[in-house]
Amino acid sequence: MSKLRRFLYLIVTLFTLLTVCACEGGKERPPDTLVVGLEGNPASLDPRYASDAYGVRIVPLIFNGLLKMDLSGAVVKDLAQEWEHPDPLTHKLTLRDGVTFHDGSALDAEDVVATYHFAMDPENGCPISGSLKTLESVEAIDSGTVLFKLKSPFVSFPFQLRLGILPSESAGTKLLGEGLVGTGPYRLEKFKAGEEILLAAYSGYFGGAPKLERVRFRILTNATTRLLEIRSGGLDLLQNAVPPYSLKFLDREAGIRTMRAPGASYQYLGFNLEDPLLSDIRVRRAIAHAIDRETLIAYVMQGQARPADSFFPPEHWAHTDGAPGYLYDPELSKKLLDEAGLKDPDGEGPLKRVTLSYKTSTDKTANEAARVIADQLSKVGIGVEVRSFEWGTFFSDVKKGNFQMMSLRWVGISDPDVLYYIFHSSSVPPGGANRGRYLSEEVDEWLDASRVEFDLEERTELYRRVQEKVARDLVYVSLWWPDNVLVLNEGIENFVPYPGGEYTSLANVERR
Repeated sequence: MSKLRRFLYLIVTLFTLLTVCACEGGKERPPDTLVVGLEGNPASLDPRYASDAYGVRIVPLIFNGLLKMDLSGAVVKDLAQEWEHPDPLTHKLTLRDGVTFHDGSALDAEDVVATYHFAMDPENGCPISGSLKTLESVEAIDSGTVLFKLKSPFVSFPFQLRLGILPSESAGTKLLGEGLVGTGPYRLEKFKAGEEILLAAYSGYFGGAPKLERVRFRILTNATTRLLEIRSGGLDLLQNAVPPYSLKFLDREAGIRTMRAPGASYQYLGFNLEDPLLSDIRVRRAIAHAIDRETLIAYVMQGQARPADSFFPPEHWAHTDGAPGYLYDPELSKKLLDEAGLKDPDGEGPLKRVTLSYKTSTDKTANEAARVIADQLSKVGIGVEVRSFEWGTFFSDVKKGNFQMMSLRWVGISDPDVLYYIFHSSSVPPGGANRGRYLSEEVDEWLDASRVEFDLEERTELYRRVQEKVARDLVYVSLWWPDNVLVLNEGIENFVPYPGGEYTSLANVERR
C-alpha cells in the first residue's frame, strides 16, 4: 500500500471512529468547569523550573511576576504598582497593595527577594539562573518595595522580572507541582503527572475572580484520543494540539470552531555538537541539504506552517534575512558525506553510510516529522533510528546531552535575549538551554554586547550576526514556524490566543 493510500485509509478510519464516538454524546461535567486537552505532561509548574512548552503556558494562570508581557509583546506592570528605572543598574519596584497568595497570606517584598535568591543560586539548577548572572543584589527596602541592582547594564532585564513569585516560606524549596502557591487567578488543586492538572478559581485574585470555577487540563498524549474527546464533548478547547490533517474535517463539525493565525514558535532539528559524528560541520550540512522542508510542511503540517529561515519569524523586529539557507540538494549531501569520510559502500547508493539516533517525544506530529526526515535522509545513505519517549524522559535526556539528533519547538519567542539562553557557552544546562553544547567565542562576545546595547539599531545588528553565525555553524536546522491553531466548542467565549500559545486568557473565559 502506498504512503498516500495508507494515509487516506487512516484518515477515513479515524473519522469513522470519531463519528461513532460523537454520536454517543459528551461526558457530563460541572457547567462551571472548562476542560482543556494538553498533549504532554509538564515537567514542572514551579515558575523557577518550568521550561518546557507545556509548563510555561500554564504557569501564568497560577503565578504572577512583578512584570508581565501583554498581547503585543510589551513588558507591563503586574504585581508591581510602580516601576522606576533611575539608572542603567537600578530597578525599583513598588508592590500592589492588597495582593494575597492562594493560602491567604499577604504578598510582601521578602517573598520577591526569597524567590529571586533561590533562582539566582546556580546550585539550585534553575534554567533562569544564567539570565540572572548580571544581577548583583535583590533587597527589600520595606515591606512593599524591592530594589534590584545589576552588575552591568542589561537591556533585557525587565523580561527577567516576569518570574512568578512564591511565598518566602516555600521559596527555598524546589516544587514540581503539589504544594505550589501563587497569586494568580487560579490555584493549583491537583497535579497528577501523566493524567491531569486541576485548577480552581481564586476568589481573592487582585485582578478579579475568574468567570469559571475550575479549569481541568487533561493530559492526553494520543492525538486520536484528543480528537475523539473534542468531538464528543469530553474537551472544550485544544490549542496547537490537533494533527494538522484533522482540521479540514473539524472545520465542518457542528458545534466546533477553529481558528488559525501565524505563530511565533520555531520548530527545529537539533544536533549534539559533542557527538563525534555530528561535531563535523560537513555531516550537519549533509543532513540539512537532504531535508525537503516544503514536502515536510505539506505532508506533516498540511500547509499549516511557514518554512523557517532563521530563529525569529518575519514580523519580529529581530528577524534577519541574511542567515544562510540550506536548500534541498541531495546530491550535495552525498558529496559532503564523501568529504567527511562517510563513503557510499558500493558507489551506487543508497546503501547506509552511517546510522544516527533521532530522539523525539511520543507526540504524533513530532513522530510523523521524524519519520519523514528519516526517510529523506535514507536517500543519501544516512540511516536514522527514530526513538520515541514519554515527554519527561525525552526532555530529561535532551537537557543531559543524551542524544545525537532531536527535534523541539521554541514556543512564543518574544525577547531576542533568548538567544543568550540558547547559544551562549555559559548556558549549557542546567544554567540555560544550550542543549547542543555549542561553543563560540564570537557568539558569546556578540551576545554579551547585546545585553548592554540600548540602541535598537545596534542591538539588531548584533542579533543579526548571532543568527547568521549560528546558521553557518548549523547548530539547528530551521524547519518551520507553525501556525497557531485553536479548536474550541461553540459555547466558549473570550478566549484570546497569545502568539506563544499561553493559556493566560483562560482567566476571562466563560461558557455561554
